[in-house]
Amino acid sequence: MANDDSAPATMTLAPRQTADAGRLARHFRQIVLWPIELIASGKTAESREAPDVLFERLGAGHWELVDDEFGVEGDAFQERHYREFVAFLPHVQRFLYGDAPGSLRTLGKGDAPLRVYRRTDVAAVRMVLYEGAEPITCQIAHIDLHFFHDVDAVILAFEFYASNVPLPVVNEIMYRFGRAYPPGWTETGEPLHCPHRVEWLAKDGTVLATSDYQKRERYLSFVGHQRTPCFAAHWEFLLKPLTAEKADSNSPLSFRQIEYYRMPVMTYLTLERMREVQRADYMRLAFATGPNANGDGPFSDRFLHDFEPRHCYDRYYHEGTEATGLSARFLLSGHAFTIVADGDSPRLDDNERGLLGQFRHQYFLLFLISHFHKAALLMLSDRLVAAIKHLEMRSARSTVGFRRETFRLQEAFMRFTQRYWFTEVSDQAQTRDLFRMQRSHLGNDELYKELRGEIFDMVQYLDSDVLRRQSGTIHRLTAVTILGLIGTIATGFLGMNLIDETGAPLELKLVLFGAVAAIVTALTVAVVAFSRPLTALLDRMSGDRS
Repeated sequence: MANDDSAPATMTLAPRQTADAGRLARHFRQIVLWPIELIASGKTAESREAPDVLFERLGAGHWELVDDEFGVEGDAFQERHYREFVAFLPHVQRFLYGDAPGSLRTLGKGDAPLRVYRRTDVAAVRMVLYEGAEPITCQIAHIDLHFFHDVDAVILAFEFYASNVPLPVVNEIMYRFGRAYPPGWTETGEPLHCPHRVEWLAKDGTVLATSDYQKRERYLSFVGHQRTPCFAAHWEFLLKPLTAEKADSNSPLSFRQIEYYRMPVMTYLTLERMREVQRADYMRLAFATGPNANGDGPFSDRFLHDFEPRHCYDRYYHEGTEATGLSARFLLSGHAFTIVADGDSPRLDDNERGLLGQFRHQYFLLFLISHFHKAALLMLSDRLVAAIKHLEMRSARSTVGFRRETFRLQEAFMRFTQRYWFTEVSDQAQTRDLFRMQRSHLGNDELYKELRGEIFDMVQYLDSDVLRRQSGTIHRLTAVTILGLIGTIATGFLGMNLIDETGAPLELKLVLFGAVAAIVTALTVAVVAFSRPLTALLDRMSGDRS
């Protein structure tokens, strides 16, 4: 779901970055995903406007609905869109594209579960990876926000590309770029693991926004007062009109972090000589770690002993030989998805029918789906914690609110399961295998089972609480019935024609009533006292031997 972009990007390298220019990526492309949760303001859930409706109203001028690929005009539907569509199973097709014909602008939200909004004012990104390095400028292919119907999880997709990039620079970009905020700072005030500076550029080269990773006091003060992360200025600019949670109390629509502050990343590389790439290089590409001058692996040998079977998909990889057609290696670690390819095949850079087109469409969507699954499950799990956090058993109002919120979460989980949760996306061998590997690394199946168990535990607790309350009510009604039984039998006995004391004085009537009431009370007490043996006797008489 992206526009074509054949214009090459320009970049200037520092001496340190050109030291290993023999291993160049002829084409370097990266997509970072940022799953976030939308929060619409409003006094009650009923009074709040739907987040996607509110975003469409507030985002006018910044974001536009993408409606040029699966629309009503046949000439706008290109072959790469067709290849993308037929790569998936029917239930996944309905999730990605809906099942109703016509323009997205005229379809209901349920008819098109996935909606994409795009902004086009940012044309390039200029980054300085570390202090003293020359800036690198990459062209931006697209900046999209992916909305999912009935789920408040939204995913930002940011795609950029460049040409003739040395492999160490690729490692630096993969490791540093997708950081929502710095994890800390060095003694000199440099942000850890982040680029020194990132700038968004307009089409005319104007700087639209700049990162502020060095503003240590801003991050410390915000987290200290608000107990929530403070996001870098350039990412906040990109998400407008969305504002960070607690950053603006008057904002009608804000966002909250769902996963780790380091964004999942996809990378596509076509190398000059893939056979010169070492095993340690593949490890760094698989885990999106920075370069190492010594050429060592990113982690210990014991940790990486099963690297190839766990993290490499080598269906099209010809190791140790010079490919005559196409050689490609797929590297997965959950957080990162990397394709490394070489050869003289024109399919490598073909955005319509080649491997590049598959990376930007089929493989991007399976990466998007797997991270959407994880983000939605984590979001629902967080809501469970929030629901039980406000439960006060001694407060009837709190109990009622907890019950209402629990059943609302159960309904949301049911909708997610029926509409979005699936374990197979394609019957194409490589797509099917890669999706299984991706889900395994993310642990989505275990997370789903854990969340399902937690929700049903809460529902079971509510059901048992209702049964306990009903049992107490029955006990109280039983006591009332017993007392009523005594009065009923006593008055009924005196009203029978066996004893005609209609004309007797009132005193005699009271004595007779008291005597009958005492006898009935004693009989009732005896029956209650011997209820268990009597129940057992009745069971034996009825033939029930259990």
